[in-house]
Order: sequence, then C-alpha cells, then structure tokens
Amino acid sequence: MYDAIIVAGGQGSRMGGVSKADLDIGGRRLLDIVLSAVTGAATTVVVGDVAVPDGVLLTREDPPGTGPAAGLLAGLDAVGAPAPWTLVLACDLPDAPAAVRRLTDALATAPEEADGLCLRDAGGELQHLAALYRTPALRSAFAAWGDPANRSVRGVMASLSLLPVDPGGASVEDLDTPEQLAHWIASHPAAPGSAEDDKRDWRTFVEDACARLGLDPGGIDEHAILRLARRVAHQGARPMAPVSGYILGLALGARPDADPAMVMAELQDAIATAPEPTLED
Repeated sequence: MYDAIIVAGGQGSRMGGVSKADLDIGGRRLLDIVLSAVTGAATTVVVGDVAVPDGVLLTREDPPGTGPAAGLLAGLDAVGAPAPWTLVLACDLPDAPAAVRRLTDALATAPEEADGLCLRDAGGELQHLAALYRTPALRSAFAAWGDPANRSVRGVMASLSLLPVDPGGASVEDLDTPEQLAHWIASHPAAPGSAEDDKRDWRTFVEDACARLGLDPGGIDEHAILRLARRVAHQGARPMAPVSGYILGLALGARPDADPAMVMAELQDAIATAPEPTLED
C-alpha cells in the first residue's frame, strides 16, 4: 500500500559531524530502528551515504549534500513501481515504530481530499519528514516546485492539503545534538532480557579481566564493542575488527569525559576507509 523513503543525508553538524544514522541506541543502529518501522512497505529506499541491509535500496541526492528535499526526490525516483502512498521518515527518529503506527492508523479514516497525513510536534508544527503522502500528489508538488536542491521540504509541501495527526504517545523528537541523544538513551533504557543480555558469561569475563587489570568494568559495553567489530569485519578487512576495538579503548582512555556513544559514532564513520576484504582475510 505504501513505499518508504528514509532521508539519511546531512552532515550531522550539530551532532559533532558524525553519521546520525549510525548512532547506537540501546544496542541498535538508529537507522535500523527506523527501518524496523517500515517492514510493511512495498519498496524501501534510504537516501544517504550509509550501509543498508539486503532488500533496501540506497540512493543519493544529486548533487550530494543538497538537502532533504533533494534527497526525498531522489528517493521517489529510485522506486520502480510506485505504491499509492509514500511514507517519508527522517533517519534520526528513535520512536519511528510508534510514529508509523499513528500514521497508518490515521490513514484508515483520512478524507479523500487529503494529499497526505503529517504528524505534528508538541508545538503543533507539522513534521514533514514523519508523514504519509499520496504518491501522485507528492510528485505533483515536486513538479510545481522545480529544482529542490538546497530548498526546504516545508516549501515543497506548501501546496499540499495535509491532515495533521496528533502523535499521541509516540514521540516525533529527532536527535540533532549530543544532549538530545544522551537524554533519549537515559529516558529509554534498553529492555531487559534481550538475547545479548542473556550472554552472562561474557560479562563474567569482562569483570574478571577488569579486576585483574585494575579497570572499572562499568565503563565497558561488550555488546557495543562487538557490534562495532562486526560492522568493520563486514565492510572491510576482518583484521581491522579487533584493531577498531583497540582504537576505541585508546580513545576512551584519552578522552575520559567523552560520551562513549559519540566516540563510537566517530569511529564508525572511519569504517568507510577500512581496506577492502581479500580472499586471505
């Protein structure tokens, strides 16, 4: 019934220049949380310079770095057989699953004259990157607007008749700054009893090793370190996986006041420069 376009471009300048899509939220990459909200989409497109799972299309705005409106149009162009509706999300919506449920629930009673449904924030402002649009109407808006490069999404959507949707218990808060990231993580602790939490033997080793070396085990997240190593191993030469863990330890030791999640995100950005895997790896 709908395609999904996730806008994951941008420089993340207010987040310190890291890839917001790769931020670790409760043991999951932020982009993967957003992708989990759109499993019902006929076609899913991510717009940005980021790794995506199998079955998800990846594209970039042309030229790169010209803003979310240009990215959204690139996402539309990547869909071969468009569905009647297009779900549009930013990549930095940690509560995307709940937000999408609100939109799809509201769709059942949407009037025929509505060009789309748009979640609104606490101040009543429409969030155009948390919305469902009729695909033909969205196409018409872009055709009427012209070149979207470096222009606002709000401007493109100004000609559409959009139905505001109250988010209810869902959050439309995006993560633009380290403070917002830290607040979200603190107020939404990871659910207990996950598959990773059950690996208690791992923690036993961490605590024993730290006791022998005079280190604080509370500062070591073995699951996050392993996720980082897996990403490096999958995207580059496997020997760089343990090396990345070593670099992470050095970085946290040299920057004791740094947010570990931010240091992890900075290191993840370096994965693009990891050497390509070879048969010997």
